[in-house]
Amino acid sequence: MKHKVEHPDEGLVGTPRAARARPLIEHYERIAEASHRMVAAADAGDWTLVEDIGLQCVGLVATLKEAARAEALGAAERERRLQLLRGILRDDARIRACAEPWLRNLEQFLS
Repeated sequence: MKHKVEHPDEGLVGTPRAARARPLIEHYERIAEASHRMVAAADAGDWTLVEDIGLQCVGLVATLKEAARAEALGAAERERRLQLLRGILRDDARIRACAEPWLRNLEQFLS
C-alpha cells in the first residue's frame, strides 16, 4: 500500500522561500517530528512508510542546510538543537533495532 507523504512544506505559498522564512530551529523540529513518525511506522512494520518519510527527510535536511546559511542559532536554540539531534539519533537506533530481525531473515534467505 502506497502512502501519501506530504512535501515537507506543502501548502505554503512560495514553498522554498516560505520554508526559509521559518526560524532555523523549526527546521530541526520538523526533522525530529518526521523521525518520530518513522519510529512509529517501523514499530508497526510499515517499511514502505518508513522509506517514504525518509525521503521526506531528505527534503527537510536540504531546506535546513539552505536556511542555516542565512541564520545562526542563539545559545538556547543551540541547546534545543542538541536535544533534537540526540532524539533523532535515538529514533534512528530504534528504527535499526526494528529492522534487524527483518534484515537477519533476509540475510538467511539470501545465504
